[in-house]
Amino acid sequence: MKPRLSLAVHGSLLAAAAAAAFAVSSRDGAAPISSPTEAVVWGGKAADVERIRYDAKGKRVSIDARADATGRFFVGTVEKDKAPDAGAAASPPTTTFVSVAAATKLTEALAPLRATRALGKLDPAHAADFGLATPEATLTVRVAGQEHELTLGAATPGGADRYALDRARGELYVVKGDPLRDAESPETRLLERDPHAWKDADVTSARIEAAGKAREVARGGTEAKRFWSDPASRDKADETLGNWMSKLDRLRPTEYVAAPPEGRTVALRVEWSGASGKLGWLELVKAPGEGGKSAWFIVTERTRLHAKVLATLAEQVEADIASVGAASR
Repeated sequence: MKPRLSLAVHGSLLAAAAAAAFAVSSRDGAAPISSPTEAVVWGGKAADVERIRYDAKGKRVSIDARADATGRFFVGTVEKDKAPDAGAAASPPTTTFVSVAAATKLTEALAPLRATRALGKLDPAHAADFGLATPEATLTVRVAGQEHELTLGAATPGGADRYALDRARGELYVVKGDPLRDAESPETRLLERDPHAWKDADVTSARIEAAGKAREVARGGTEAKRFWSDPASRDKADETLGNWMSKLDRLRPTEYVAAPPEGRTVALRVEWSGASGKLGWLELVKAPGEGGKSAWFIVTERTRLHAKVLATLAEQVEADIASVGAASR
């Protein structure tokens, strides 16, 4: 059970923190504090966040910023301790994931990091009251080459936020809980499930390639009712093509793999274009799976890594490729 701080101790610390915060305006070049109860734990910019680490008992998380021609993205790993009954040679189970939008939002919450309460110097005699006698976890954020570390304690009364200690300065804070929960369980909370960043309304055409054949297709119709068609008949919807493209659009990552699967083959590739040029692409990849079955993956300009997708849907997409005239079975 997590320790709860006595109301008397909490009240006195909060009052002192509120009074002290009136004199605080900024730290590390961050913007001025907007409320007398807030405080800037550390400054910096979200764009300068290079790495986020979350270390807890039995679990270690690392989220690293990367960039390519498409833009900035994040690759994370979650390593859990092996089960007690696992063999000595067994490796700790590790999960890899890619995140773009959700991880970017997380960096915005962490740089600069604002506390909802500044509680002053921690009296070691009260460490247990805040869950800091035996801390639950440590959060480390590297911003522009400088590492900042927080030791995380118990949840506050109400359970939404957490007590956190900046050990370098001995300062105690209350910080929002949502960013910490994201860092604690990124394999579910941050995992990128959108294959593309662009919107359907941006698309004007596409190219479908499979088995050495290719077909150009066009996007027609009004903004309220868009459809796929042959470029020679843009005003006439091709329902078979539209149904196939709808199935393709439903392929969503369920998990990522750190390295391309062995024995893989590219079943098909689709490239989308808009008025300003190329928007993005997708490859549907087939690889040997367990029990003699095939495993299916997609790679896109947004996912970067191979991401597993629902096998039954991927098999339908592959089986119907001939119906859209891009390949012969």
